[in-house]
Amino acid sequence: MGQAKIQIQVLHERHFPAHINMVLCQTLAEKLGIQGSPFRISFGSATETGYASIRQSNNPVLRISSKLATHLRIENETTISAYFDNITRRLKLGPLLGILINSHPKEGTDAPFGEITKFLDECVQAADNHGLRIAVISPDLIHLESRSIQGYVKDQGKWKRVLLPLPDVIYNRITSRRIERTASVQRMVEHLKDSCSIPFFNDRFLNKMQVHQLLIQDEEAAEMLPETYYLSTETLKSMTKKYPSLYLKPTNGSLGDGIIRVIRKDDKWIAQSSVQNGTTTSHTAQTFTELNHILRNKVKKRAYLIQQGLQLVRFQNRALDFRILVQKNKTGEWAVTSSIARIAGDQQIVSNVAKGGTLRRVKDILSELGDLRNKLTSAQIRNVAKSIATSFEHQVDGHFAELGIDLALDQNGRLWLIEINSKPSKTDDTVHNPTLSARPSVVRLMEYTIHLTSEHTRNRHSHPPHQGYLQSIPKRRKPR
Repeated sequence: MGQAKIQIQVLHERHFPAHINMVLCQTLAEKLGIQGSPFRISFGSATETGYASIRQSNNPVLRISSKLATHLRIENETTISAYFDNITRRLKLGPLLGILINSHPKEGTDAPFGEITKFLDECVQAADNHGLRIAVISPDLIHLESRSIQGYVKDQGKWKRVLLPLPDVIYNRITSRRIERTASVQRMVEHLKDSCSIPFFNDRFLNKMQVHQLLIQDEEAAEMLPETYYLSTETLKSMTKKYPSLYLKPTNGSLGDGIIRVIRKDDKWIAQSSVQNGTTTSHTAQTFTELNHILRNKVKKRAYLIQQGLQLVRFQNRALDFRILVQKNKTGEWAVTSSIARIAGDQQIVSNVAKGGTLRRVKDILSELGDLRNKLTSAQIRNVAKSIATSFEHQVDGHFAELGIDLALDQNGRLWLIEINSKPSKTDDTVHNPTLSARPSVVRLMEYTIHLTSEHTRNRHSHPPHQGYLQSIPKRRKPR
C-alpha cells in the first residue's frame, strides 16, 4: 500500500480536461503506487470514481475538481494522509475521526467545548501531524439517511460547522449517562456499528457493579477485587459485622461524587461523605438501625454498591491511589500511556483531583513510602494495569480502547483494583505535565485510529494472549 502526505487543492471544472477530475504529479503517483485510472477515491464514508491526469512535476498537491470535492465533502487541505491500495484500486484520504460529545458547542466563546476544549485543540494538532482530520459531533448532527454529519472542525484557529461524510472511526466521548442511554442515541450507535461498519469506541459507560461482575470471572483479577455487593439492608448488616470500614459508592458515579465511608469506632458507626464545597461531613450512629436510617437518607433512591474497606497505605496521612491510563496503541495492543499517583486533599475520603486531590509521579511516591513490605515497583504496577485491561477486554462486550484503571496498595504491599473507568476524564486538571503541546494519550488516540482504518485491521479486532499477573503479587482467597 502506497502512502504519502499530500495537499489538496479544489479547483473549478474549467481547469480540468474533459473526463478528468483530478491531477497529480508523477512523483506523487509513484510514491502512492498509482498507475493509471480510473480508481475509487474516498474520504470518510464518501466514495467516488477518480479519473486522474498524471503530470511531470514534483508538486505534492492533489488537485481535484469542485464537483468531486462536493461529492466527497472535502475542502482545501494543507496536509492530509493518502493511502492507495493497488489491489482494490482505492485512494483513501484521511482518515476522518469523529469525536462524539454530548451537545453543540457554545460558539463565539474562548472555550466552546467547555472543560474539554483544550483536549480537542490538542486532538486537532496531533491529527494534523499524523495526516488525520478531526470532526467534533453531537448525536443530533449525525444524518444516517444521507450518510453525512454536520461536524465542527478547526480552521485557521476557529471552530466552524461544516458538512462532512460519516467518519471512518468514531470515538465516544459522551459524558452524560442519560444522553447515552436514550433510545435515539442507542439506535444511532447500533446503526453506525452494524449497518455502516464504522469502528466505534469507547463503546459505553459501564457501572461499577458491571465491572466487578465481569472481572470476578477472571481468577487472577478476582484476587485484586474488594468484596462487593449491591447495597441493601441485608448486605449492610453482613458487611458491618465483617469489616471495620466500608465504602458505599453510586453504581453510576464518577469523580468521587456520592461516595460514603463508614467506619466503626468505639462501638459506634461514623458515616463520612464529601459535599460540593470540598469539605467532609460526618454522622454518628449508636446502633445499626440508626446507621441504616442515616445511609438511606443519604442514598435515597440512587443505586449503590457496598464494598469492603481496605487498610491502604497513606501518604502524609492522606488517601493515596494510582491512576493508570491504558490505551490501544498503533498495533492494536494494550499499552500504558501514563501513570500518576493521586493524593487526597486534606480531610478528604477520596483522591480524585475534582475533590481537591493532587498529582505526583508514581515512582517518586513509591520511593517515599519507606519500608513497605512487598512493595511493587512503578513498572510492576504498570504491567498489572495492562494485564487487567486484557482481562477486561476478554470479558466485556463492546469495543474499548481506553481505560482509566485505579489501583491502590494496602499496608502489606498488596495491590488492589479500586475501579475501571471506561471514559477517563479529559479536563486540564488531569494532565500531569500540562506544558506538553499534545498529551501522549492524544497522540496514541491518533495512532490507534490509523490502525483501525488500515485495510488489514478494519474488520477484525484481535485480542492479545492473556499474559497473567505478576507472580510477585500475593494471593488471597477469591471473594464469595
